[in-house]
Amino acid sequence: MAYTKTITDANTYFEADNHTSSFDWLQFTLEERTGGFAQALRELEVMLRRELSDPSGTSRYRDDYAHFEQILFILENNVRQRASETDAELVETADTEQRDKYYGVTIAPMAMRYMAIPRVRIVRG
Repeated sequence: MAYTKTITDANTYFEADNHTSSFDWLQFTLEERTGGFAQALRELEVMLRRELSDPSGTSRYRDDYAHFEQILFILENNVRQRASETDAELVETADTEQRDKYYGVTIAPMAMRYMAIPRVRIVRG
């Protein structure tokens, strides 16, 4: 089934009664969220080597939820990067140590769970 989700669907997904990161989502402008929507779609389709699809009634996997989680992941990481480039002080709403454990990760961990992709961690030592 073709993918029909829009930024309005992402806004609904991140509503306060549906997601704990609703405050973080609302900190971004509509333009940032819309740009993140398009970028996240491209990134996931490249990684999956297929187009995203709307979930069917029997599907355990949720391309749409993965897409929305990837948008927030991209936006949060881009804001941090921009702030570090301008020497601005970034005040974060979530635990910094918690976020830093995802350094070097390009796909949101929650997105990977929604697509049933195991997260592989390589430890050298």
